Amino acid sequence: MSKKMFDQINRNRQVRAHLMKVARAKAARAQAITNAEGGKARITVKSGIRPGGRAYVNIVSDSPIEEYGSESTPRIRALGRAIREA
Repeated sequence: MSKKMFDQINRNRQVRAHLMKVARAKAARAQAITNAEGGKARITVKSGIRPGGRAYVNIVSDSPIEEYGSESTPRIRALGRAIREA
């Protein structure tokens, strides 16, 4: 695949819309998991184009401590669990 074709695909409105649709669904599921388990994290979605031209969408938690846990905070792992669900 040529660099030009790669860039066109990654900038395509339909491709980016599909990436965003999937990410929003996963983010909603992660938010539901954290809410159900008493977490206070806020799950958001960020998208863009990387310097090399690849489109991306990241699902982000504002509370990494809930994702990974600590001595005083139980591990909820909402992002990981939501991503692994079918």
